[in-house]
Amino acid sequence: MNSSEFATAIAEARRTGVQAHVELPDPKPTMAQALEHQKAVVAAFGSPHIGWKVGATNDGAQKAFGLDGPFYGPMVEASLVEEGGAIAARPTVMAVEPEYAFKMARDYPAAGEAINEETAADAVASCHIALEVIGRCVGSESFQNGIGLTVDFAGNSAFIVGSEIKDWQNADLVSAPVQGMSDGETVQEGSGANVMGAPLTSLVWMAKALADQGSSLKAGEWVSTGTCTAPVPAKAGTTVSASFGDFGTVSVKFT
Repeated sequence: MNSSEFATAIAEARRTGVQAHVELPDPKPTMAQALEHQKAVVAAFGSPHIGWKVGATNDGAQKAFGLDGPFYGPMVEASLVEEGGAIAARPTVMAVEPEYAFKMARDYPAAGEAINEETAADAVASCHIALEVIGRCVGSESFQNGIGLTVDFAGNSAFIVGSEIKDWQNADLVSAPVQGMSDGETVQEGSGANVMGAPLTSLVWMAKALADQGSSLKAGEWVSTGTCTAPVPAKAGTTVSASFGDFGTVSVKFT
């Protein structure tokens, strides 16, 4: 299987919901090579780019995926699901993660601009509660690690944007309790502290990761910063929601 066929197989799995049976190239790709494969897979899928997701933003997830830091991947227009909307529970859909998401007001960083929490906050248009639906388009053993997950759409299946957090810069995104729920029953608990210590830190990390690749965040793009709790399973017939306390609740149904 050549590289084009490899990318097409993974993209087709996302379209159909039937997991592909492909293997990572041997020898195992580096993270830089995995990101090149990721670009080819997303291009084969063909949906417009809307932003980025950050994954493995805590030590436990990094250890589980065999990584020494977070990973990232693009989110596409086809991943957008309206708040309270429905998703088919397919083999490629696994779980839901409660996240904070930033929408960019401008390109960031500007030429010569330092990348830090102060400048990142200045570049943000709004902050929202959100859900990321995660999954695997490939079930092969060689993909069960951070490199394979990076190739496989970085694990992103869907993105649900909830309500805007007013005056977010003065809100406590770190300590505010977050609950992941299935049919109204709390099954996971956490907070923004699980996201690299603070969601804004994740945004800074994402900007630096792109800058290292000679790129940047663009005006209007979303950055979903990483899960605040352990994942909530996506089971057919259930509604998964996340409560962010005073910030509101966001939900998605699985048919």
